[in-house]
Amino acid sequence: MSLPSDLSAYYADHYDEVVYQGAGGAMQRQFHRSLERPWTTGYFANVLELGATNAEHLKHVRHNFKRYVMLDINDSQSARDAAGQASRPDRPVEFLVSDAQFLTNVADSSVDRLISMCLLHHLPGPDQALDRWRAVVKPGGVLSIFLPCDPGVLWRAGRLVTTFRAAKRLGMSKTDIRYLNARDHRNHVASIAAMINAVFRHDSVRVHRFPAQPLPSWNFNLYYTFQITKSVTEPGETVADSER
Repeated sequence: MSLPSDLSAYYADHYDEVVYQGAGGAMQRQFHRSLERPWTTGYFANVLELGATNAEHLKHVRHNFKRYVMLDINDSQSARDAAGQASRPDRPVEFLVSDAQFLTNVADSSVDRLISMCLLHHLPGPDQALDRWRAVVKPGGVLSIFLPCDPGVLWRAGRLVTTFRAAKRLGMSKTDIRYLNARDHRNHVASIAAMINAVFRHDSVRVHRFPAQPLPSWNFNLYYTFQITKSVTEPGETVADSER
């Protein structure tokens, strides 16, 4: 196959088949479940999922909510269909086309839980995105961020037997898929993790690593999940100040 000049061609034609079939699909489902593990019960009024693609994550959400918005830079009929099927009059589920880096149509302090599933590797400005994500979450709200440990040793080994194998069946060479991955996963896990720690340094950050939780190494883990609770006050602000 010829290399697409636009990554959107790859996502439209091959993404589900390469990423969500076979062994790779089983691993992806584990990724989604891992981000939801702390929230199998409970309630978040307004939930915003970024980079929703074709609504792969929605089926793994177990907590209750008042409103759920799936946002992606590309339109997706499958995501719109999934939203329609999951929506109820008292609990709407919506799909919104927008840029997750800027969230120009999301108000500050309006989101109770923000979900980002394997998105920060793709963005031109992850630091700018993280600042904006923090701004739209309410004080006391939660940001749930899934971060693959690319280009760690364990991640690269897993990719050889999952996405690379699936891509080969579609006629892609290793050069093709490495090229697409280089363009798509443009940001390094260590850099993104450092940005997360800096942007949320005044908030409560819980990190889960898989499979080596005690070992803070991106070479020997497949992924990190960050569960971040935004502080109810800003640096230098007292609780009384924040309530004015």
